[in-house]
Amino acid sequence: MTSIDCYYTDHFVNQTVTQFFSKSLGLTLYELNEYKNSSNIFATYGILRGTGEIIKQRKENFIYLDHGYFNSSTRRFTKEKNTILTNLEGYFRVVKDDLYFNKSKLNNNEKRFKELNIKLKEKKTGDIIILSEPTENTSKFLGLNNWKEETIKAIKSHTDREIVIHNKFSEITLNELLQKAYAFVSCQSTAGFMSIIEGVPAFFTHSSLKEYGDIKDIEQNNLNYDLLYCAANSQWKLKEFFSDDFKEYINKIISI
Repeated sequence: MTSIDCYYTDHFVNQTVTQFFSKSLGLTLYELNEYKNSSNIFATYGILRGTGEIIKQRKENFIYLDHGYFNSSTRRFTKEKNTILTNLEGYFRVVKDDLYFNKSKLNNNEKRFKELNIKLKEKKTGDIIILSEPTENTSKFLGLNNWKEETIKAIKSHTDREIVIHNKFSEITLNELLQKAYAFVSCQSTAGFMSIIEGVPAFFTHSSLKEYGDIKDIEQNNLNYDLLYCAANSQWKLKEFFSDDFKEYINKIISI
């Protein structure tokens, strides 16, 4: 296997996930403050506490771990803008040279998705377009200046439907809005995957995802299930890290 250097920060979730990842693959685990640039693949969890800066510097040759696309570990968001994680039993995405989706080596086999026993609901016939704002950390990391205004302008150039702004701290839940939605638009939010499951087509502005739903096609309004299948093949539970299937998956993505 190509050499991989796995790094951890002082955050307990990062430490837990990187420990599982490194032990499952027989890797050395380093503290982030020991980081030295090398030709080895850099692996870590999340974009905070210095990891994001290293990923930006490298641009490629890294493996990124974060919460899964669906059936991820349970999180709760407070009005104080804190995120409370109640367990680590859910899925975590594992991607190469991107934060959100593998750009190649994608596998749209339906098997792993069907094993999740997620019921795909019939297409909604609502009227509103949900515009999901990225988090403050994501906006800062991706440099999304004026993203909301520019995306509203882009949407309005293709449709005259009502746009409703939503973020993870909104009082009304996303699930409530989806019941009367025509479409869901975000930069890269995994809520877009939930939207498709709920029968609402999802559209993205991030280059890694927009080929599965581009705003210019919003009035065509197609549900793209391939996005769900590819995602299911890119997320894993911690206990699965020790499986032969996971090792095979890592070998495939590092050969990109």
